[in-house]
Amino acid sequence: MQEVRTDLLASVFTLVRTIRKRFDAQASALDMTYARAQALTHISANEGLTQTELAGLLDIRTPTMNRTLDHLEAAHLIERKTSREDKRVRRLFLTPEAHSQADRVVRFTHVLRSEAYRGIPPEDVEHALATLRRIEANLDAMGNQ
Repeated sequence: MQEVRTDLLASVFTLVRTIRKRFDAQASALDMTYARAQALTHISANEGLTQTELAGLLDIRTPTMNRTLDHLEAAHLIERKTSREDKRVRRLFLTPEAHSQADRVVRFTHVLRSEAYRGIPPEDVEHALATLRRIEANLDAMGNQ
């Protein structure tokens, strides 16, 4: 049983690297990095969110987020607009050109998921997700001890 527990986490790390490699191969064809593609799709789904909110969704620090957004802005894919409520806050919006780019990223992400889950019954995927969420909750609880 101990071997399975060790192998499970090692397999999760390997899976993440493999997904990232496949994702990057597709994203690079669109002149995107993983981080930029993730930011673009989140902005597309939540136009008007703040830079801080996006950093929280992606679980990255604000300075790293700012560099990613600088690249997207330089590529004319996003606009940062000052919030009406608080002039210190910048809200994020896609440019008109960016919508088709975001759609392509969403499409290849859907294909990647479909291929990853091919041949796996949906209930197995749901069970695996539930298990991973429990492991994450256990690890999060360690930070509170």
